[in-house]
Amino acid sequence: MIPPDVYSELLTKSLPELLKLYAAGTIGKDAIEWVKLRIKKLWEKKQYGFTPEPQIASGLQRINKSDAYQRTKGCIGNNPYLNLIRLGLRIEELSEKGKIEAIANMRNNVYDKYGNDGIKILNMGSTGALMPIIQHLSDIKIKNNYSQTYMSDYFKKVIENWANITIFHQTEHGKEALIEKIKHYMDAHLEIFFVFSIGTAGDQAKKAISTLNNNRTIQKKGYMLTLISRKEDQMGRDHFSWIFRNTYNFDKVFL
Repeated sequence: MIPPDVYSELLTKSLPELLKLYAAGTIGKDAIEWVKLRIKKLWEKKQYGFTPEPQIASGLQRINKSDAYQRTKGCIGNNPYLNLIRLGLRIEELSEKGKIEAIANMRNNVYDKYGNDGIKILNMGSTGALMPIIQHLSDIKIKNNYSQTYMSDYFKKVIENWANITIFHQTEHGKEALIEKIKHYMDAHLEIFFVFSIGTAGDQAKKAISTLNNNRTIQKKGYMLTLISRKEDQMGRDHFSWIFRNTYNFDKVFL
């Protein structure tokens, strides 16, 4: 058991001070174990902006080594958004596994630390939109040899305009309503916008977009269409993500 006066003193110490104390090994066994746990918590708080629960923390460490995270880091460098993208990727995993409580706790922590931008990126993760965005960032960086500074600014614009450049289609919206909404977005000359859909809604969206593509509406309005990703989740549903790029304004105008 740690004596109260020692415990009180340890609580006041910073991360570097605790690291030195742990390395020196000059305190009792119980105190050493406490210091070890305290160092872990302080390190995670420094890294993520809050202390995640054990299952969240272990997942975040694994994500550090993932291809998606490394690609993002290559695009935007050591950027404040990088931590949020890591959290968003973890949220995507938790969403696929139905871990509602863990997601809610993480969302509250992120809002307290990062505000609305943090929540937007978590929402990207929970809706399956984050991976297609990462792929898009990686594709345009490689194609155009953009700098990390440029890509960081570009990603910031995507975050700021997220509500205005995304369509999340559901079956009850109907095929014709989606066609009209996509045409409205193109008529607004948006530089870029995304359409996301899952399962049977994705099949409906695919038919709507095929109609616009086959009658050349997309090309006539000056847009290029790409299916960014299509994957099956743990419930057996296909995820569809389309990107519409304005071939005239791309890289010049952002709503």
